[in-house]
Amino acid sequence: MIKKILLIILTLTIINNLIIGVEGQIQLYDITNQEGAYNRYPDSTNQKICSYVFSIAIVSFSNGLFTISTNDSDAAPTITSMNKYGVIATILVRNKTPNTYTTLIKVGFENGQNISYNNISITYSCEYIPRESIKVNVVASNNYKYSVYPYAALIHFTGLKYPLTFLNVSNVGFGFTTGSFYSNYYSNLYYVREYFNKNNFKSEYNISILFLDSSDQQYTVNITIPSLYFSNMNVNEKDITFNIYPNQTDITQFGVDNSPIYSITLNETIEYDPLFIEDLSHKIPTPSYEIPGKGTTFIGQVHTHYSVFAQVNNSLTTIYSNPNLNVSNNFNFLFPNVIVGLLSVPLSLNSTMFSFGFDSNIQYIIFPFYFKWDLGFQYIFSWPFGFESGQNSNYSLKASFLKPSYSPNTFGSCTFNNNGNINIQIDNKINSSLLPLELESCKIIHLFEQVHLLRIKIKPTYKDMGYNVFIQINDDQNGIFRQESLVDAENNIYEIVYDFKGFGFQFLSIGDSTFKKSQNYYLNSYFSINPFSMIDYKAPIILPVLIGNITFLRNYIDVTNKSVDNIIYFNYNGTQAHSDPSAIFSLFIFNSNTTASSLDFNGLKFATWNSTISKYQIKFKVLANTRPGPLSFFLITGDYLSSITNNMFPLSSQLFIVSKNFDEYGPIFNNIEKFNSPNEFGWKFTIDDQINGFDYGDIIVRGEMDSSTYKFHLTTQNLTRGDKFNGDYQISITLPNKCASQNYIITQVKLYDTQGYLGEFSVVNGINGIKNVFINYLSDPTINKLYKTCSGENNGIDSSPPVLASFIPILRQNSDATQYLSFSFEAVDIESGLKDKQYPIVYIQTIEAQTLECESSIISINETAAKYTCTIDLPIGFGYNSDIIFSVYGFINNGGYYSGYSSESLNNLSFLYTINNIALNEVVQITKCSTFHSFDSELWITGRGFNSTQQVYVKYDGDSSFDQIIIPTTVYWSAMHIKNIKPTDKTFIIKVSDYPLTSNEFTVIPIVYNFIDPTPTQTPIPTSSPIPTNKPQTCLGEPVCGGPKQGYCSSSGCVCYPPWIGNDCNSQVIIIPQPSTNTSEPSTELPIIDNNNNQTSNSTNYLFKSLISIVSLRELDFNSNQVNLYTFDKWIYTPINNVKSQYFTSIQSGDPKSTNPLTTNITVTLEWFNQTTIIQFANNNITMNPSSIKYTIEITEYKFINQLNSLQLVMSALFESSNSKDTCSLKEFGETSDGDNSNFFKIQIDDHSLYGRFIKRAIIDSKVSSIENQLLDSKMNSIQTSSVSQSFIGITIPNYKQSIIIDPDFSVLVDSKPVSNDDNNSICTSNKSKLTGAQLAGIIIGSIAFVAVVIVSVVYLVVKNKKSKKFQRKVRSKLQKINQ
Repeated sequence: MIKKILLIILTLTIINNLIIGVEGQIQLYDITNQEGAYNRYPDSTNQKICSYVFSIAIVSFSNGLFTISTNDSDAAPTITSMNKYGVIATILVRNKTPNTYTTLIKVGFENGQNISYNNISITYSCEYIPRESIKVNVVASNNYKYSVYPYAALIHFTGLKYPLTFLNVSNVGFGFTTGSFYSNYYSNLYYVREYFNKNNFKSEYNISILFLDSSDQQYTVNITIPSLYFSNMNVNEKDITFNIYPNQTDITQFGVDNSPIYSITLNETIEYDPLFIEDLSHKIPTPSYEIPGKGTTFIGQVHTHYSVFAQVNNSLTTIYSNPNLNVSNNFNFLFPNVIVGLLSVPLSLNSTMFSFGFDSNIQYIIFPFYFKWDLGFQYIFSWPFGFESGQNSNYSLKASFLKPSYSPNTFGSCTFNNNGNINIQIDNKINSSLLPLELESCKIIHLFEQVHLLRIKIKPTYKDMGYNVFIQINDDQNGIFRQESLVDAENNIYEIVYDFKGFGFQFLSIGDSTFKKSQNYYLNSYFSINPFSMIDYKAPIILPVLIGNITFLRNYIDVTNKSVDNIIYFNYNGTQAHSDPSAIFSLFIFNSNTTASSLDFNGLKFATWNSTISKYQIKFKVLANTRPGPLSFFLITGDYLSSITNNMFPLSSQLFIVSKNFDEYGPIFNNIEKFNSPNEFGWKFTIDDQINGFDYGDIIVRGEMDSSTYKFHLTTQNLTRGDKFNGDYQISITLPNKCASQNYIITQVKLYDTQGYLGEFSVVNGINGIKNVFINYLSDPTINKLYKTCSGENNGIDSSPPVLASFIPILRQNSDATQYLSFSFEAVDIESGLKDKQYPIVYIQTIEAQTLECESSIISINETAAKYTCTIDLPIGFGYNSDIIFSVYGFINNGGYYSGYSSESLNNLSFLYTINNIALNEVVQITKCSTFHSFDSELWITGRGFNSTQQVYVKYDGDSSFDQIIIPTTVYWSAMHIKNIKPTDKTFIIKVSDYPLTSNEFTVIPIVYNFIDPTPTQTPIPTSSPIPTNKPQTCLGEPVCGGPKQGYCSSSGCVCYPPWIGNDCNSQVIIIPQPSTNTSEPSTELPIIDNNNNQTSNSTNYLFKSLISIVSLRELDFNSNQVNLYTFDKWIYTPINNVKSQYFTSIQSGDPKSTNPLTTNITVTLEWFNQTTIIQFANNNITMNPSSIKYTIEITEYKFINQLNSLQLVMSALFESSNSKDTCSLKEFGETSDGDNSNFFKIQIDDHSLYGRFIKRAIIDSKVSSIENQLLDSKMNSIQTSSVSQSFIGITIPNYKQSIIIDPDFSVLVDSKPVSNDDNNSICTSNKSKLTGAQLAGIIIGSIAFVAVVIVSVVYLVVKNKKSKKFQRKVRSKLQKINQ
């Protein structure tokens, strides 16, 4: 039981049932705040010893000496923190066996004059782990595809009151260690991580967990975990083609992560991921693309000698190795040691400027570098920052920074690239107590998705002294917040909008510009004991293992050359209420190139609650040409560490991707050619992306000597030949006659295809090496270099760098009260002139290393001089109440030398290098908004300066003004929520206004989904056994097959022309309105109103009615005797669209006497067809007639009592006439003759029929298999009169392991010939001979179709009159009697 302290005011009133002693000058409080702190199980599952940690707050209002003791020799008290109000003591209790205990803690306090005592008692218990109630649920990976998800299984212990502390695991095997079992401590859910070990490669591991019961007897829970690395398929070596790029032993890299790449092409059909793995790195090559007819290609990378294994015949086989591979590089990313300048320049607002630098003759290869204060502030720079003069093999670097003029520290420690711990002298030291940094309160409010608002109050500070406060979250460099978040300067209140995506929120800290930083304030830990305060935020514990009943809007989609939108639906079986907005589920779809280090949480799609179907749902898009097979995804419940992958769900919960093409590999270079004319040079190349096609790319070329930079943006508009799949492009550079001879190097490449897949290269930045665009040229380290020879003395080199002639910064204000800086400057180079198309950068810095870069543009340039300008908007709060400094670098002359000017250099030249008058204006600003879908009506807006008097103005596409005005429903200073936005798939503009203040105009871009029916695919599903075909039949009818206008006689029997149907082509489909949906069960009632086909769905009088329903599920032994019977009492209804509905129920399968049954799910999808449609099911094209209904029935894993047993789904079809006089009925059951290899049944009353088709094949364990359809009328006492006729059809499925899908359909027919006494097996109320002229009407209900699960469903139209209700009650009563 968790003890919580709500609030203790200065009178120290007891509010939370705390045991408090009040004697003398100290008060004691139990502030233990941990799940399972008082009542718990032993420290290890096979022990009976419990340990405890309790926290006691000792409050005192005077200074003195504390002593702490207990009456328990097993309890050890220590003081863990102190402040002016007292101390916090930790009591560690050990060696407790199962029992209940009370420990007395006594505290003495001496202040020099008096000694006082107080005590507090804590009651707690140790309990045995209850053997009789503990249950273990193991969810293991099915290994459909390899992914970045590192867990082989999830183990969930249920039936327990408290968390388990430590699992005592034995027999873990070489693939696991005790560290493999990661747990969310409060949930008893353990994530089991497996590590690859080639010496113990096997399909599964047996793990034993040791427990101790209340009789002190040890027992074992044995768990079998399939190996994460063992594939469901083996490969044949003869089908493997291995290539290595380059195929040589000694290799010199010409870029970071440009080591050799290998490819494996597998020339066979892939149902599951085969295992290929590299020995040293244990990395699995990435499936990247499949060219039709050429197999799937996997790509990996090696960095040294290697062996690549494949799984062949269930064991590891080396398919390629190179024990002598030697990979080297010539990279040097180090600077010489810096020298700190002696000059310190005090500025106006308590900061001082200092400089450091060095001279170097080591070749600089244009690598990025960083400056970082040990307080955590840092900025990553790149050329030209700091480069004062020279060229890249002989240069001087000098840079200026700010430090505080006053600090409680003697030194400020900083790091500059490889130069660590540079101690910067602080000129004036002040007493730390004068600069308090204390959190007063922090409230966390959930806004939307994983975005939260933190309202923070800091205790009164020294803001009048000219120092600024910052708040940092999680030590995140992107989580530092300053004046831009200041709500109330008088009361030090801040509001921060922070996204918890990824790894959530753990702690915050407070710092200031004197380089002082507070303690870390952790979630749910007390940071104050007077008053008692903590950051109280307990996100709901949502266990991914409790996610279930996963379905999709479409379970099979074809993404050949097109993207497809879809929806995932699921239930959560935990206790968390769906109404709790902090119960967050999100979907992350990953592809073949997703790595653990490249997870982009900005791509998360978040769930919403669908109240109609009582399920969570997430909309998402599957990219064109995604890899076929089950779609790889995570479902995340909170942060990334609490997630589950699709590999852990059964086949019935998978989204199957079908595609003729597969391409998740970015564009690459082919056919590279260099050209070099007197003034122009560059590269011609082919960009190759054969499936998705090239979309756009960016290439950077730099001068090796002078770092001159040329950027190229390419699209298909730049094609010189070919198309996006294989096209030629050219990049070129033109130089003047005056130039310096040097190499020009392609230093960076990013090429994107039409689906966003990236091919890349970088000389200095680490990349995903398998995406290298130079994959075909890794043997040529000069392919990206081109030497340009220039004429003139000394190869055109001018060692006199450019000189800055003027530098003018101006601070200005925009109309919305935001501010910007504008710079105008000029440089001169008399000898060779300024190099054209090179743009110097102005750097703007604060004391905390906040840096803005303002890239210039050229106003004018001539042979000796160039004029530049640049303008940059200042972020709100940037530079407020502090000094900022300027520097400018990147002037390059035509002779290969460059120059730049630090703040100190600008000061020496008497240029303005600093300002301190940036204001913190009252600004209303929109910065972001929540995700908006085209049919949404609500929106969260985040920014600053919001209040309750403001309104939101909306301008939609096509509007000339802001015509809609919305009053926010919820308003904070940094966020507001609005409703009543019009659904739109076009961008629209919003602004927030409260005259005279108006925000910026912000454009909202809706996410548009198009849920269209997928195109039927011809991609075959594997077949497990030969599928039977119907035997040839005699052509029937007078005339035969209805005559030449209705059908023809083939070798298999009659083949009918639509709309005619049947073995004699003398029945015709009736067009009737779509029936009403039954929301209680998967049944449909189809009424026929009159002979004129004047049908309306709400008609109350009928001529005929049909009712199709699912009766039961039976397990049969090998003699077809029933051994288990399941009926369906309750269904969960889910509407999918206006013609499709879904029904879900479950049963507990297995031996009825067993205590460990299996939950088997039954999902029935009913789909109405208004027109003739060709669908595909089990590799067959099936024609659906208009006004027919199809049942797709899916059944998940079933626990058979015996492996020889089978499963039978029983369906009922009933047909009734409103006329009970002078009627005849007839039933038929047989095989179809039109080539669909199905069974049919037909119930005919007079000249109308109910017709059902049962395909003889199903999808069983993801393979097409044969099934048997049987007429069960003789066994189930079906109804048979002249006006009411009923049939029971059993669909028998052989023993299976994972899932089955069946797909019957039904229609209503009009028959050319009515039933009469002359027909065999007919039942009539009077003698009736042949009738003439009437068309038989039939209702075709059922169709074995496209993807779902098992068995047939129920068609029934809910008619609101008394006759319909009476009809349904009568049928149910009869079905109940049959099931008894």
